[in-house]
Amino acid sequence: MRDCFKGFYNPKEDSLQEAWRSEETLFVLDTNVLLNLYGYAEQTRDDFFALLESLGDKLWIPYHVGLEYQRRRLEVVRDEKAIFNKINGNLDKIEKIFKGDFESLALQRRFPRLHENTEKLHKDIGKLISSYKKSVTYWDDKQPCVRSHDSIRDKLNEVIEGKVGQPPKDQEWLNNLYKEGKERYENKIPPGYKDFNKSKSENNTFSYNGLKYDRQYGDLILWKQLIEKAKGEDIKNVIFVTDDSKEDWWYILESRGKKQVGPHANLQSEIYREADLDMFHMYNTPAFLESGKEILKLVVHDSSIEDATMFLQSLGRVTRHLESNQLEKELEKKHFNMLRESLKEYDKYEDLKLKYQYGDLGEGEIEKLKRRIKNRNSLAHFFEWEQLKNSDLFFNENDNSEDDDN
Repeated sequence: MRDCFKGFYNPKEDSLQEAWRSEETLFVLDTNVLLNLYGYAEQTRDDFFALLESLGDKLWIPYHVGLEYQRRRLEVVRDEKAIFNKINGNLDKIEKIFKGDFESLALQRRFPRLHENTEKLHKDIGKLISSYKKSVTYWDDKQPCVRSHDSIRDKLNEVIEGKVGQPPKDQEWLNNLYKEGKERYENKIPPGYKDFNKSKSENNTFSYNGLKYDRQYGDLILWKQLIEKAKGEDIKNVIFVTDDSKEDWWYILESRGKKQVGPHANLQSEIYREADLDMFHMYNTPAFLESGKEILKLVVHDSSIEDATMFLQSLGRVTRHLESNQLEKELEKKHFNMLRESLKEYDKYEDLKLKYQYGDLGEGEIEKLKRRIKNRNSLAHFFEWEQLKNSDLFFNENDNSEDDDN
């Protein structure tokens, strides 16, 4: 049965170890793996690059991964650099507490001895802050800024030189992919259908080297490029490293919290169908580092694995917060648009009711409008529209009359 439903099976541990050591294995990196390097401690980056170097010619990235890295690199550098400004800003707030809040209490006049203790506390904290700021400055100087030399990119250039895939053939190839992607997303076929919201953003497209790219299909582009590479005669195994944690890449099961069981079954079945592979597997960066340490016997510090794990956890919290805000905005917009239609129906109802009073309207038509307004009762409650909510236009929720027009 395993051969018939290969997409539902993860490779066994001995197969994984064999694949790591095989010259017929291709190691592929996602864009987020490269960009996340800017958020790691220096030791974590060193261990990561050492692992990449040990892979030699088995390392490869799709063209679209390289393109997205180059496009988004400066934004990530800017955001990482901004952290140090926030740290200094928070430290300044502590100083303002003593200069403002404590002084406003007039402790020197009211409680002289307490004022002396407060002054001592201020000086002690000031020394600690001064020492801490030196540490902040040290790490700030080591972090690249948007106009400074980027040693991380230099190292990536060195490690990935000659290991980047081919660009899209032409605009027709991309346009055909977009058509396929639209159908795939409608049917929730991975990867990328969770990126549909990118189509609603202002910067949903971009152009490079004469080609127009639709951002919502970025994952699908790299996936197609990866499959094409995997068709090579000298490739029997593919290990894909991605820090994307969404369900359009992974099979996620709710079991005392969300658990990543393995790659999405549809992804595995597709790449096994399209390419003659013996094995396909996926890692995030912490698992990639840990397996490299155990299987290849490389020096990977435990602190590096922990650092990468904590980084992904913090990134996940931020992502979930942003997704929650986005969902709330979308629901509110949906409710508003539907309520706006309800208002139109209400105005129309009032006009028709007046006509009905003078005998110009059949009772069947006005009853139909009553039912349509009733179906939007919950939306009216959502916006606390008291006039409509309390009017006699709404019926008991147990009224199950049908509306053939809806």
